[in-house]
Amino acid sequence: MTTVRQRLNRATVIDMAADLADTHGIDAVSLQRIANDAGVKQPALYRHVTGIEELWKLLALRARDFLARSLREAQQGHTRRDAVTAVARAWRLFVQQHPGLYSATDRVPSTGDAEIEESLAQVVAELTHALDGYELSAAQQAQCARSLRSALHGFCVLEKDNGHPEPYALNEGLANMVDLFCRGVEALEESK
Repeated sequence: MTTVRQRLNRATVIDMAADLADTHGIDAVSLQRIANDAGVKQPALYRHVTGIEELWKLLALRARDFLARSLREAQQGHTRRDAVTAVARAWRLFVQQHPGLYSATDRVPSTGDAEIEESLAQVVAELTHALDGYELSAAQQAQCARSLRSALHGFCVLEKDNGHPEPYALNEGLANMVDLFCRGVEALEESK
């Protein structure tokens, strides 16, 4: 099989890495594999990325950007419990459709890099927005958004990585988790 040489730029390299991650898993992503797939020698990639660490970062930024947009679109026209349910389903769908790209978010630390911190802040902002219909203080709303992020990330990573060893009704599990979360938020409202 002859590999067709592709014209490369930064976006193409990221596209190839994201496709490779989603098709074969994040561990399959390497500069050598991307170079082989592009029909170039690995040093040609260094015009577009400085190395694998930068590529992980670029994939994480793309994943969080796509995720934030998905959450924003999902919650439009919804409020309270319906908004939380919509973002939960959107988060899960994103991970199901882009398992490798989503895995890139765990490849780089969430702190210490302004771009990464901002991308994470955008995701949390969308979760915070989903909670706008609840009567919470700003501090409570922020804490609830971070808790929701943790719950959704954990649920989706367990599903993606086959972390539920026993038979488990995942749709029902997600609905139950959202219900428990919303009951907790409603209890916070009542305690004001």
